[in-house]
Amino acid sequence: MSTLYAESSAVLRWLLGASDGDRVEQALATAAAVVSSELTSTEVGRALQRLVATAQIDAEAGETVWTSYSVASQHWHMYRVDDNVLVRARQAFPREPLRTLDAIHVATALRHALEIGAPVMLSLDRQIRANAQALGLPVLP
Repeated sequence: MSTLYAESSAVLRWLLGASDGDRVEQALATAAAVVSSELTSTEVGRALQRLVATAQIDAEAGETVWTSYSVASQHWHMYRVDDNVLVRARQAFPREPLRTLDAIHVATALRHALEIGAPVMLSLDRQIRANAQALGLPVLP
C-alpha cells in the first residue's frame, strides 16, 4: 500500500476501538509509510484528557491508549505546523466550510503531495474526506 496521511479522527477510532477502527488499523499496518501532523498528537492527547475528565474512560485506560499512540507514531513522519501549512490552511478549500484544525490537516497532506507524492488520506471526517477527494487525494477507509 502507498503512503497514508493519518488524520486524528481515524487515529482516535483505531486507538479507542470505535467503529471502523479495525479498518484504520489494517490500513496503518499495511501502509508503506505513514505521515501526519504534529497537530495529531495534540488532538489525540486532548481527546484522551476529555474522555478521562468526563469519566468515559479511566486514567489507566487513557495512559494505555496514549502509549499505543506514542509507540505507533514513532514510526511516522510528523510534519510541523509551519508557516507554509498555515498559509495554505487560511486559503479557500473546494468544499467549504472547513474547520481550522481540519484545514491544517488537509494543508499538511497537500504539502506532502507537493514535496514527495500524494498520500492516501486516512480520515473518517466527512469534510476532510470531501476536500481531500476534491483536491485529488484518495481517501480511506
